Amino acid sequence: MQSLNQEEFAARVGVTRQAVSKWETDKAYPDLDKLATICDILQISITELVYGEVVPELEEPAGQTPEIKEKTVGKARGKGGFLRLWILFALIGGLLLFCGVLLVTVMTHNSWTKEDVLTERVRVERVYRQYTKADVSFFDDVSRRVVKTVWLDVNGIREGDFLFCYTDEDQKGVYYEYQGSTLIVLTAAELVFFVMLFICIGELRRYARDNVRHIPTDEMKESEQP
Repeated sequence: MQSLNQEEFAARVGVTRQAVSKWETDKAYPDLDKLATICDILQISITELVYGEVVPELEEPAGQTPEIKEKTVGKARGKGGFLRLWILFALIGGLLLFCGVLLVTVMTHNSWTKEDVLTERVRVERVYRQYTKADVSFFDDVSRRVVKTVWLDVNGIREGDFLFCYTDEDQKGVYYEYQGSTLIVLTAAELVFFVMLFICIGELRRYARDNVRHIPTDEMKESEQP
């Protein structure tokens, strides 16, 4: 508006051209003592410089002395929205962690991951949750009863039922042949929660950045209306 390039503007403000470039790209912000000088050079108000828009003054009723009105911005995004974002971030993070642990557990206890496996007919001793996990037992080569916990992807099992699982040569672990749909669903859920968490992180960073820059939002504007 004043037909000034970066070097000319920097010389009048008393800073380097690199400083002006950082201001324009939001990599740095002017010191408070420079704001008044910048307003004089650009012939704009401090409100227009900071907020990026002209805030009209409130009209005074007839017969009253006009007073200078200032808009109190406070925090740019408000505490309510920021707190809700943090709660959503924590919730999605917990779901992401849970799905990740479940996916790793299923993958490490899948019979596909073992080259040498032996088929075992195991008895269900205890069901913790349907479609999750249960304690199963079998007899090893020396007729000792072995009890192991297995994550399952079958529903409707009860204590006393028999299933086919797999053990390694040492019979120290029990493995299950999970359905392909189970792995696909867990992987898809993990990706969805990861994307949602990434979006929440971006929103939290934007809230923090706008709060530093004191940019008013629609939520604040509505709260200021009578």
